[in-house]
Amino acid sequence: MKTDLLRLRGPAVAGGVTGLIADAFLILFYVVARPWTDDPGDSWLGPANDVLVLLQYLALVPLVLGLGRLMAGDARARIWTRIGLVAAVLVVVLQALLLTGLMPFEYQVVPVSLSAVAGMCWAGAISAAGARTGTLPAAVTRLGRAIVIGLPVAAGAFGAGFLVTVVFDVPWAWAAGGIPGAVVWTMFPAWTLLVGLRRPR
Repeated sequence: MKTDLLRLRGPAVAGGVTGLIADAFLILFYVVARPWTDDPGDSWLGPANDVLVLLQYLALVPLVLGLGRLMAGDARARIWTRIGLVAAVLVVVLQALLLTGLMPFEYQVVPVSLSAVAGMCWAGAISAAGARTGTLPAAVTRLGRAIVIGLPVAAGAFGAGFLVTVVFDVPWAWAAGGIPGAVVWTMFPAWTLLVGLRRPR
């Protein structure tokens, strides 16, 4: 089992590093281009993020399959492996459609976001399975659980910030409400990287 997990280090590290850079570019894009304003700026950071997200989820596909094989005896892990695989493939396909101009951003962004959230749920579920089966290191399982706990907190904070922006016309409230979401979003590639860096049990 240790040998099998070590074989996943390549895609885990590649996906984690690529995802962290993509998230950094996305945050910088919002700071520099301010796309929510009436006069958004132009920046290479947005297209660079789109390319990196595609590469991040391409690397995630073998990681999902590999962890699924390691935990094939766990029924819940098998279910979540299918969910994680579908989510990763969907992001890859949708990002490719965006980059080739075959699907506009306004149609692509919602299914990509939902697929990314499904991928985070997969990370939490497979971390729980890794704890049950003794497959994943404790640090990985703890971070995976933190992602799942953080998702509803982030959704609630963003919803509250968006409501304050709409009702009380506080333009920065939605951005403040999105900070927990940005943290959770970044925790996912950090989890992927940790899978590759931590020593197997």
